[in-house]
Amino acid sequence: MTFEPITALVQRAVERFGERVALDCAGTQFTYSELDERAGRVAATLAASGARKGDIVGVLADNRGEVVAGILGVLRIGGVVMPLDTHTPPQVLRHQVTDATPGHVVLDTAAKAVADDVLTHAAPTATWVVMDALLPDGGAAPTVSHAPDDPATLFFTSGSTGRPKGIVGRLSGIDHFIRWEADQLGAGPGWRVSNLTSPSFDAVLRDIFLPLTTGGTLCAPDADVILDPAALCRWLDEQHIDVVHCVPSVWRGLLGAATSARFASLRCVALSGEPVAPSDVSRWFDLFGERIRLLNLYGPSETLMTKTWHEIRPSDAERESVPIGRPMPDTDVVLLDDQGSPVPQGAIGEIYLRTPHRSLGYHNQPEATGAAFVPNPAGETSDVLYRTGDFGRLGDDGLLEFLGRTDHQVKIGGVRIELGGVESVLRAHPAVADAAVVVSSAADGLCAFVELAGESDPDTLTEHVAERLPSAAVPSVIVPLPELPRTISGKINRKALPVPSARRQPPRSDGPPPSTPMERTIARMWAAVLNIGTETDQLDVTAGFFASGGSSLLVIELLSRISGELRVDVALQRFLAEPTIAALARLVEDAAITDDALDDLLDDSAAGSTREEGLA
Repeated sequence: MTFEPITALVQRAVERFGERVALDCAGTQFTYSELDERAGRVAATLAASGARKGDIVGVLADNRGEVVAGILGVLRIGGVVMPLDTHTPPQVLRHQVTDATPGHVVLDTAAKAVADDVLTHAAPTATWVVMDALLPDGGAAPTVSHAPDDPATLFFTSGSTGRPKGIVGRLSGIDHFIRWEADQLGAGPGWRVSNLTSPSFDAVLRDIFLPLTTGGTLCAPDADVILDPAALCRWLDEQHIDVVHCVPSVWRGLLGAATSARFASLRCVALSGEPVAPSDVSRWFDLFGERIRLLNLYGPSETLMTKTWHEIRPSDAERESVPIGRPMPDTDVVLLDDQGSPVPQGAIGEIYLRTPHRSLGYHNQPEATGAAFVPNPAGETSDVLYRTGDFGRLGDDGLLEFLGRTDHQVKIGGVRIELGGVESVLRAHPAVADAAVVVSSAADGLCAFVELAGESDPDTLTEHVAERLPSAAVPSVIVPLPELPRTISGKINRKALPVPSARRQPPRSDGPPPSTPMERTIARMWAAVLNIGTETDQLDVTAGFFASGGSSLLVIELLSRISGELRVDVALQRFLAEPTIAALARLVEDAAITDDALDDLLDDSAAGSTREEGLA
């Protein structure tokens, strides 16, 4: 594919479709000619203010039309555009601006308050280019030559230490994806593409440049519409949207509210940023069949937008995970083991991406860049791979399967658990709208936070997971939340999840309480192991151990207590077959021990309990 700068592709569309509507954003409309004129004035004003090719220029605007004009103006002078979001927390914005040290910032009037708060401290010497004070018509920007490897964008992503890292994208990465997607979809004049993504994420480039290079229209709703799935469904219908790019979390919200939506104009939904749940695929095709194309796109920000893709089919609902597919042109996927050696087909390896359209690395962080962009062990020294930190597997059908983050895989009781897999099972429950699973020392294992879409309770959800996953993967605690915290891009904000309590809530006591000495003894141990804050005579002897907040580690602790106090060994598999107080009491009573000896142990156990209560 021969390189063309994205500004040249947009300019060609301006020449062909000058009077068509290019932007229709929350009440603001620009034709292609008007957008061209506005971007030209931004470029001329920047040049007159001393901005030059290769300079970092921030764009901070509330009005999405002004954001687009600012981005185009910066790219025209060969600048490195850093789109910022006025809704980003001020401390994060300050860090981004301080790290990037832009010499110029383009902003609209609505963003001045944010600029006063952030820029005056983080970039005190930056020149402000205000949209209301651009040079009039006739201002000229310098003619700039563009090369594929020129730095063009600066987007920030969260670092593993919590410190955001600026990623410098090269110009060829934009042109590479946009022309590929336009060809795949057959996008053309009149297509309306939604913008639901924050301008501070590289995915916004898809929203902007797919329509603006093909004669289409970029459409953005009011910010509060994006947060309301029912309102967003109505907006997509009313605005006759053809293409939606969004994260699966936003799409999942649409699924829950789409029962009355027709989506008559919708041609494609392109998903990226998070795994796609097979259960959601099933619901989508039940609602809309195959009339609307569904794409699963994969590509970290370090490689700029998408590098692998998969067209989702109804059969994908039967898979354990939805594939991320095949590489785009000029891209190779390499799966390596811990030693840096290629893994055989069907084996799990870490995903490395090889493409000339990758980013130029992390801004002002050479060590982090060197750790992420590594020499290809099978190639020349100059041949570089990007290490994604994701696990993958190549199936017999040649499709790449995403198996989660290397830092999202944990070991519980010696068993490797993929947190995303547990979340997927929870989302498959009809009462769960979304879920996030974390490791919690307070919960002695996994803690699941769930956003409910219907009536349910933690007991039912725990049983649902326990029926489908190994005991080690069953959350010890399930916490219902009115809604999960989200980032401005719509992804789950795991850092904002509440800290689970170390003390579990007692399970429902709808069933019978302990009625025999053995049941009361087991109930006392049960409550102690689970750290349940309730009287043992209020426990339900028919409630399951995992439904009561147990985990695989706590199973071992419970059986060890029984062995130590009652001198009875209960086989793990026999306990797991029916993990209740009543069944466990029967197993102990059936063990090879005389009734007299067992009675003595129960008497001693009860006395010990009394002594402990007296000391408490």
